[in-house]
Amino acid sequence: MRNRLRAFFGRKARLASIAATVEDSPGWGNLTNRPHDYDLARVQEHYQNSLEAWRKNPLAWRIIAITTDFVVGDSLSISSPLRRLDDFIRAFWYHPQNRLDLRLEAMCDELSRSGDLFVLLFRNPNDGMSYLRFVTKDRILRIETAENDWECELAYLEAPEWGSGESGGAGRRWLSPLHPEAAEAPAVMLHYAVNRPLGALLGESDLATLVPWLQRYSRMLEDRVRLHWALRAFLWMVTVPPYKLREKQEQYRVAPEPGTIIVKDENESWQAVTSQVNASDARYDLQAVRGIIDAGSGYPPHWRGEAADANLATATAMQAPTERHLLRRQRYFCFVLEDILYQAYQRSAQIGRARRLPNGTLPASGLFSRNVPDVSRSDNEALARSARDLAQGLASLQALLGTGGPAFQRQALRLFMKFAGEPLAEGELEEMIHPIHAPGHSPSA
Repeated sequence: MRNRLRAFFGRKARLASIAATVEDSPGWGNLTNRPHDYDLARVQEHYQNSLEAWRKNPLAWRIIAITTDFVVGDSLSISSPLRRLDDFIRAFWYHPQNRLDLRLEAMCDELSRSGDLFVLLFRNPNDGMSYLRFVTKDRILRIETAENDWECELAYLEAPEWGSGESGGAGRRWLSPLHPEAAEAPAVMLHYAVNRPLGALLGESDLATLVPWLQRYSRMLEDRVRLHWALRAFLWMVTVPPYKLREKQEQYRVAPEPGTIIVKDENESWQAVTSQVNASDARYDLQAVRGIIDAGSGYPPHWRGEAADANLATATAMQAPTERHLLRRQRYFCFVLEDILYQAYQRSAQIGRARRLPNGTLPASGLFSRNVPDVSRSDNEALARSARDLAQGLASLQALLGTGGPAFQRQALRLFMKFAGEPLAEGELEEMIHPIHAPGHSPSA
């Protein structure tokens, strides 16, 4: 029994180990030359650790999955009020080489897991359509920027494939759309980052601060499982008179099987001896480590299935910061999709396969419309109540003033739509107000 215990506790395996071996011998350089970015060896190490955590640790996997579930949801799409751009978006979105609707989850996972997303757009010279491909962060060796503007990324150096035969092992150099020669290049690379420190070019994983604590939690759980296994191991202490010692040693050389009936006299006593490890004392330590993991992820405990002592009021209060974080991530992910669509359309226009957009037209200038899932379903109910209460208040105010002129109606409509969560642009407001005052219009029509 003692040998079995020693063998069990001497095992080196881990339930969910998170470790990466990275070559950090002399020769590694800085990937961006920015003081706030890690060197290439650390970038590789962090990427591999986060990927390994996501693959092996259920908590890490769930943290990334929750982000994607809320950001992408059951339906996320981009359109445009500009007809020619909207037609291009649909063609690009559902093209067999792209199938962007099926890539959204993997893209959001990679952005959250690694902190960076490197997108390649390969242009077909025949029809101007771009095909979407990706390069993982651990394959990027260097980012080149403009001499007078470090935020202007011009090119990216990708590590060579093993056995590719590329001369000198220099890898492949991809131009960004900002490079002067990008218009003639068959492909360009786009770069997006989250959790990026000010002054850095690379982002950081949502799991970056969690990996050490996920390791500790995994090892604590493993130790606890081992201790509870030890609790089920016991020894029989058999007390007999001295003259029976040799006889009983021979009789009980092999421990009795469970369920065996042993008949003995009053001179023989049996006692089971078990380990006293007090494994339940680890509960508070495990809770403390889980609390750090929850703080780092930004998700409350009940989102991963641990209700603990939370009630409806505390659970509702805990969700507000999380929902704001998810809304920010959703807005940025929509920007990523809009920028990809914008760059793909521009590259088609560069070779005359699409009409150029008006000068000065940027993705953030009302060129796109977003159809995104609600991060919080409860917001809809609150907005509906506020809009209803405001409408009743405006109706009472109109009755009190005894007027409902164009100025009042315009301001009332503006406030109503604002409190309903769907503010209108000035042009849309005028389109709704104008028919009311058109000749022949009847309020009851």
